Amino acid sequence: MMISDPRGLKITGATRDQANKFEEVIKEYLDYRLSAYPSLKELCENAPAFAMAHILKGFLLLSMGTTATVTGAKICADHVRKMENLTKRERLHLKALDFWISGDTKASCLIWDEILFSEPLDILAIKLQHFSLFWLGESLHMRATISRVFPHWDASLYGFAQLQGMYAFALEECGDYNNAERLGREAVERHPQDLWAIHAVAHVYEMQSNLKAGIHWLNQPLSEWKDRNPFKDHLWWHTALFALEKGEFKQVLHLYDEAVWPDDKSFYLDIQNAASLLARLESFGVDVGDRWNSLGVVSDEKIGDHVLCFTEPHYTMALGRTGRESAIVKQVNSLEKLKNSTTEDSKRTVETLAIPICSAIRDYYKRDYVSTVNQLLPIRYSYQPIGGSHAQRDVFNIFLIDAAIKSDQFDLATSLLSERVALHPNSFGSWVKYAELLENTGKLGMAKHARSQANRIATLN
Repeated sequence: MMISDPRGLKITGATRDQANKFEEVIKEYLDYRLSAYPSLKELCENAPAFAMAHILKGFLLLSMGTTATVTGAKICADHVRKMENLTKRERLHLKALDFWISGDTKASCLIWDEILFSEPLDILAIKLQHFSLFWLGESLHMRATISRVFPHWDASLYGFAQLQGMYAFALEECGDYNNAERLGREAVERHPQDLWAIHAVAHVYEMQSNLKAGIHWLNQPLSEWKDRNPFKDHLWWHTALFALEKGEFKQVLHLYDEAVWPDDKSFYLDIQNAASLLARLESFGVDVGDRWNSLGVVSDEKIGDHVLCFTEPHYTMALGRTGRESAIVKQVNSLEKLKNSTTEDSKRTVETLAIPICSAIRDYYKRDYVSTVNQLLPIRYSYQPIGGSHAQRDVFNIFLIDAAIKSDQFDLATSLLSERVALHPNSFGSWVKYAELLENTGKLGMAKHARSQANRIATLN
């Protein structure tokens, strides 16, 4: 007799005890617990006929963001393919897994849509699609999916709080900050340790330049979240970002050393966090010492590991800053090959965004600032398809501003900084940079105002 999970979804090839263990794995996965993958691996070993367990194992392997895990995901898919009596939902999940293995995550997202049209309580389809859409820069699709399934849920179902957190994040990325904050806070009230909901609200405060609220919201001891996977480090990155905007550079360096990059790592998100934070610090005139060195070594080792386009410019930052010019040549050549061996959507992203952004950052560190400007300026409103959040992609704007200043394109630099302080009115470093530029170009009245804004931020409590 086929059994069902707590949300009424049919499960093939599992005993009741195995289904209960799978539910615990789902909870661990939704909560970013380090135990999720080991628990799932053990379950798969003891339940060879449990289709969804093996499918989820394949998905988790792929979510690690490296080509090294693709083989393992293929083994999972092939194992499930031999099973009989799969439900329609399980067959569709397998199809989504196959698309993801082939590099077509957009097709996977459409398959998850198909699942959710008839099974809106499938929390795995929701979460996996949400994750994938984020790295595709598809915020409208993220919002649409959650808004479509949300009416079918109620607070009695495990996963409801996490669903609220996902909804909050999607709303934030679409600019609906009031509803995003409301839902994110409700999610945290229901489930205080929901990192994604915490993350969503942090994004709201970052986009509103509300440093006081952001710092208060993320005011946690460094020992917090120690049992969580590397996503926790991204929350520390957000904490550092608030401190950075406030001009508390020593605190940012402390957070970098203790939480963002405490040791040499290779997980894609850690590399993104570390490289963008160091680049931001240096943009604001902070001496970061030798912190780029280990990051450069790890990034060199990752050349050709094209899983997420958004990570590529961060490799370039580390490689360029540490003088690994030959490595950057290899990276760009590898991206050129990639664009001819992938889906049309991915090809377009690689060709129009990844390669130009990487080339621009390369030229920045070669001190060819004019080239940096010429490559970034035409695409500055089109970054979203490369993936990541508005907050994460902002680092590309910082490179553009600095390149404009260093190439003596002062009218452009002034205009860009005017834009930035309008969007980030509580950015200490941006106001200081703006004031210096205005002073150097004889706009003393505007410079005085900019200095007063920087002083105001420095005294914020």
